[in-house]
Amino acid sequence: MGFAWVLVAGLALAGPAVAQASPEPTSPLDPLETSSPSATYQSFLRQSHRLQQKYLEYAAHKTRAGEVELAAIILRTHRLLELEPLPPAIRDKVASAAITYLVDILNRLPEVPAADIPGAPGRDWGKLPAKWNIPGTDIQIAQVEKGLRAGEYLFTADSLEDLPKDYALIVDQPLLRPAVFDSWHRVQVNFTGPLFPNGLQERLPIEASYLILDTPVWKVMLSVVLVLAVVVIAAWWARLARRAGRGGSRVRQLGWRLSSPLLLIVLYVMAVVFIRAQLHLSGLFSIGESFFSSIVLYGAGAWLVWNLCFFVAEAVIASPRIPDNSYDAHLLRLAARLGGVLAVCAVLLYGANNIGIPALGLVAGLGVGGIAVALASQSTLENLIGGLSIFADRPFRIGDAIRFEGQLAHVEAIGPRSCRIRALDGTLISVPNGDLAKRHIINVSMRHKCLFLHEIGLRYETSPEQLQWLLGEVRGLLSAHPMIEQTPGRLWVAMTGFGDSALTVEIRAHVLTSDFAEFLVIQERLLMDIMRVVHAAGTGFAFPSRTAYLARDTGIDIEVQERLVREMGAGTQEAERA
Repeated sequence: MGFAWVLVAGLALAGPAVAQASPEPTSPLDPLETSSPSATYQSFLRQSHRLQQKYLEYAAHKTRAGEVELAAIILRTHRLLELEPLPPAIRDKVASAAITYLVDILNRLPEVPAADIPGAPGRDWGKLPAKWNIPGTDIQIAQVEKGLRAGEYLFTADSLEDLPKDYALIVDQPLLRPAVFDSWHRVQVNFTGPLFPNGLQERLPIEASYLILDTPVWKVMLSVVLVLAVVVIAAWWARLARRAGRGGSRVRQLGWRLSSPLLLIVLYVMAVVFIRAQLHLSGLFSIGESFFSSIVLYGAGAWLVWNLCFFVAEAVIASPRIPDNSYDAHLLRLAARLGGVLAVCAVLLYGANNIGIPALGLVAGLGVGGIAVALASQSTLENLIGGLSIFADRPFRIGDAIRFEGQLAHVEAIGPRSCRIRALDGTLISVPNGDLAKRHIINVSMRHKCLFLHEIGLRYETSPEQLQWLLGEVRGLLSAHPMIEQTPGRLWVAMTGFGDSALTVEIRAHVLTSDFAEFLVIQERLLMDIMRVVHAAGTGFAFPSRTAYLARDTGIDIEVQERLVREMGAGTQEAERA
């Protein structure tokens, strides 16, 4: 784009008349002197002379090579102007118009004696002034104070901004020195590229030559038609791409979706190159076109990088090593989302800086605004950070069975805001990541064995011999099972106490499987075998009950009571004598 803007300038500059001092032709590679106001002023006159000669050659025989040569000359002439304060998107166009305005103004001003300009050779000037105004004008050449070009003398940005008004005030004044054209600015306005023949302007209706924002009507209409054609084609293709991607894989869908911004960028760049290399818009309309084109292209670029991040992630997930619904797949999709946001912000910030919105100031503003947004969306950020911590720590994966708030459920998805888990009753539960990251989660799927732990209650009528036989049988049953861990201390079958209604027996063992469904089958068979052992022992399972025994009360055994009193009294007397 910058090259096209340079073309605008070159064609406009075309030849500032042999102004002021008719400088001798020099090599186009001679450096531009900017060490003093005199050096800068004379450098501008020399560049004007070169542009005049090259434009006359180009006008006589319009070729692409001649246009490129003009562009090269005008690009060097831009170095005499202070363009740093201007937005990058419009620097070349402002510089192009400024040079033509400046040439027309100088051709209508009294000639400035070269010896009177500060820094002129042949005179000891001592310390040069920081700035110098062209006599009779506010056009100023000043020394740059900071930056890469500090110390050089350039036409100031403020002077460039006022040139259109100065030109409007002086354009009707007579020329004070010979010039090829009365107004080089009008040459720029009517200039066209090699594809448009000479004399085209004269063959068009007079209405087509009217100016809209300093650009002929026919150029405005043609550029608008080109832009509208690009928009229509891009919109039609986007609709076609959506249809083509339906029913296919995610990679296919994103590939077609990616083609829409890519096509928009390609077509729009082609249209802009044609407009700037062949139509050569001018004035405020040209500057507006630069702003609009920057917004469109950077917006399409943001659209492109957003889709590109997801396309790359899905292309990686499509490899056989990463299942579509795996933990790594969800992590890649989350990374693509975050990367897309960062990439879009970077493109938009760069584009904002290009059209004159300071990127550093915008970032600082976003930082201050980000604090306010963070306070307002604290829960959202908490969930996002919670999701990142879940991805980083990996307490569970997609498809794992977890125990959450006392219920068993399977993890179906891990998103940037919440996790979706499927309960055993089939309901889908959405749990915010922030809450899930703070809870105690039991990952059932990560265990390498399952605990078989049960407590049974036997009837109080069970004799010690029956109980001892039953415990031995249950120990033997578990010891003989191939899926029960036989590590010492891991197998436990023992009577643990006297309950309110039963003799309690605890059975503890580890089943060597991580498959919960298989564990349930083994547990069922073991429980049924234990039931058979209980019945074989001649006892039964106890249940909460109360038994009433109807019998005649014999009271307290008086003989035993008196015997114990005598024995306790005698023992006391012997202790006192001792």
